[in-house]
Amino acid sequence: MTTLGTRIKKLRIIEDLSQEELGRRVGVQRAAIQKYEKGTVTNIPIHTIEKIANVFDVSPSYILGWDEPKGNELAVEVKIIKGVQHFFGKEAVDLLENYMCVTKNGKKRILEYSYDVSKLYHVDENVDVD
Repeated sequence: MTTLGTRIKKLRIIEDLSQEELGRRVGVQRAAIQKYEKGTVTNIPIHTIEKIANVFDVSPSYILGWDEPKGNELAVEVKIIKGVQHFFGKEAVDLLENYMCVTKNGKKRILEYSYDVSKLYHVDENVDVD
């Protein structure tokens, strides 16, 4: 089971925020964010949880572990993934999954790398490729 601290840390890393930056946005010290993430402080004030949720554009109940992604959102994601796999193959889904699991800086690096690779291995539309 994912803890409140783990959810905060995961969201912070995905958004490429330092503990200090998240603390600044929420109005607490870096040390408080560190304690939340480690689980040494578990009675986080609800107004702080709401501010953290707003920073990451998730619900406070998600931060608290009461909710998973909403069913409709999850259903749409599953349909998109199935469509990508149908049209582009499992490798495209793997690329998307990798892309979604990295920080903003990691996403930028993946895109830069993919541009470089596409220049090197560009397929002419008039050439038959197997």
